[in-house]
Amino acid sequence: MAQGKRESHWLVIRRCLAIIQRAQRGPAGRDDLIQTVLGQEGPEAYGEASGKALQRRLENDLRRIRNNLRVDLYFDRRVDGYVIRDSWLPLLDLPDEDLATIAWLEQTFGHDSPQHDEVHALLGRLRFYLAPERSVVIERCHTALAMDLGQRDEDEISPAVWKGLTKALVKRRRVEFAYRSPQQEDGAPRRHVVDPDERYFDTVRGHYYLRGWCHYTDGPLGQYEQQRYFYYRLGRIADLRILPDKLPATLPSAPRYAVEYELTPQVARLGITHHRGLEVTGIEQRETGGVVVSSTTDNLFWAVRTLLHYGPNCRVLGGPEMLWEMRKVVKEMAKIYAESE
Repeated sequence: MAQGKRESHWLVIRRCLAIIQRAQRGPAGRDDLIQTVLGQEGPEAYGEASGKALQRRLENDLRRIRNNLRVDLYFDRRVDGYVIRDSWLPLLDLPDEDLATIAWLEQTFGHDSPQHDEVHALLGRLRFYLAPERSVVIERCHTALAMDLGQRDEDEISPAVWKGLTKALVKRRRVEFAYRSPQQEDGAPRRHVVDPDERYFDTVRGHYYLRGWCHYTDGPLGQYEQQRYFYYRLGRIADLRILPDKLPATLPSAPRYAVEYELTPQVARLGITHHRGLEVTGIEQRETGGVVVSSTTDNLFWAVRTLLHYGPNCRVLGGPEMLWEMRKVVKEMAKIYAESE
């Protein structure tokens, strides 16, 4: 492009859109962005600019994207590339039936489902690029699905908590709340700072839950870093506040633990049950009629209690963390039921 010649506004817009599309694919370095633009618009996309002049032209486009298109595209040193941190211009819209399908997929692909992390990462990216009012449609579909199930506990879920969680899930915001856990002997609630991931109804336990990535808790003994997923009963949440922190497109993946257990012929002869929270990876038939089930979980607490309902018809064989947790619980139960001498 000859010096002094005004470039086409449409060319500038196409360059910016090419940069945004490349950033949607994943972190991209400065050279990646330039090559994407050149690949789409040809070698004349930035005229005859090269070296530092070419980098300045790219920086001008990045500034236009942030200021004019309102897409917060910035360089993240943690991933060594440009990423979209936020977008006030919705980059995606879908018909209502597609939003209902997203809600159904989120509910169907529980944390024990095959490819759960990959499926929810995809759905999270779709949500990230939707306008808040379109995400509301997804939450309405979730509520409609949950209402059909019917609450079967005595929990009183605060309307403010339900409404606040809905808003936080739609706007993808961090929350802080007081949580009263039966694990705390003093009965005092702890403050939890959480990135909400999923609100769901557990048909087995009959409660509403929030699954969220807990950053830290604060209680009578001070503040503790957590950096792990918690499952919160909604009826035990109070004083919920929505924080200004915007969530990333995808939350951290939960660590998974191996779980191997053996079922007796009495409960295995008609097939095994696939439980929420236990992703089955293999089944080995025994000559006796029993089976050995290989699975994984991201929550040892619930996995132990799920298998305990089989009573003496189930024996945990491994992995090490699961076996340790099960032995600890069984020993504590044995003390309660031990016959007095």
